[in-house]
Amino acid sequence: MKKLPAFLFICLFILPCVYADNDKRGFRIKDRTIEVGLSAKAGFSNDFLSANDFFQKTFVLDLEKINNGIRINFDADVFPLYINFNHKNNWGFGLSINADVYGILGLSSKMISFSEALNSKSDISAAVFADAGLPVFFHLKKLKIKIRPAVYFPVIYAVSDVSYTFSPVGDGTVLNLAYDINVSSAFSIEKFNGLTASPGVDFQFGFEYPLSSALGLKDKFFMLDFDIGLNVINIPLLSSSMIDYMKISGNIGSDEPFVFNGDMSDIGSLFAFNNSEPKYGKKDQKVRRPFKMFAWTDWRPFGIRLLTITPEIGFALNPLYNKSFSMEAGVKTRLDISNLFITTLGIGYYDRFWKNSLDLALNLRAFELDIGADLRSQSFLKSWTGSGFGVNLGLKFGW
Repeated sequence: MKKLPAFLFICLFILPCVYADNDKRGFRIKDRTIEVGLSAKAGFSNDFLSANDFFQKTFVLDLEKINNGIRINFDADVFPLYINFNHKNNWGFGLSINADVYGILGLSSKMISFSEALNSKSDISAAVFADAGLPVFFHLKKLKIKIRPAVYFPVIYAVSDVSYTFSPVGDGTVLNLAYDINVSSAFSIEKFNGLTASPGVDFQFGFEYPLSSALGLKDKFFMLDFDIGLNVINIPLLSSSMIDYMKISGNIGSDEPFVFNGDMSDIGSLFAFNNSEPKYGKKDQKVRRPFKMFAWTDWRPFGIRLLTITPEIGFALNPLYNKSFSMEAGVKTRLDISNLFITTLGIGYYDRFWKNSLDLALNLRAFELDIGADLRSQSFLKSWTGSGFGVNLGLKFGW
């Protein structure tokens, strides 16, 4: 125990002072002036099955685990190409091409457990977007401003109206699971006749400000070294338009009360399945991408770039869900050794699931390799048990 104060003294005072000299005047990989790169990431998550459930001699599905519903998410994000120009970190611009994929399945707990409910909703949706953007950053004195206008093109946009009712009415019971799934596409699914959708325009906006430096706090005590910032993603300017659609409708049961008269043959009518053929047509639909807003702080407890802790909090508005609003928050810890080796640990709640991530970067300036992986799930506890995984890879070239 006597060694603990000495260890803390070295960590909090000696190590930062030694590294500070290296951070300011010693060896550090310079930022690239011109950078060309590509990156990709993908992930899957659920909240009812974990990796342990599959690595058994006999697969057992515990129905008690799904009484709270079933939630599954899939997402992918690919930058097949981006180019950036950075003039001494004072200003810069670039060009990036991107593709986003979303897949969402959220089945109501009332429906899964056959509980009494009136119009209990489930989420079934998917979307594919492509975009081209022009990221720009510049400074107004100490304030760094980042803007990325983009033209986006929706390829697939599927939303649904799934409603479950199980309720006693008079002497009978109403059981009805009704669904309408609308799939809008950039072309006719029935008969391809060229692209019929039109693109939309949105933009991202953000700023960074060295607040502790501006207030003189850093000069008084090195631990009070922090920046603040705000990121706003997908601010709509012009909605895209999709014309071609396919609609799938049907129901199980009926919205009319069922009265059981003792004849078991009547039970079949309670679970009658009615499904119509897919309908194809044309109807103008405006489509916007999911919106997000985050506030964050970069805190450097040693007063240098060796260690940065970044808490952030915000919200999202995603029209792919019946309830579009959701809160998001997390914290990341970044270890930066001379801009050569960079390790980032993160934990947070994003896109309606928990994500625990590890990202590694090897930066040789002319070449940089970024790799990462994460564990994820809609349930915090299951996010540590292999209920979902994510991977990412990035390559950067330049000088």
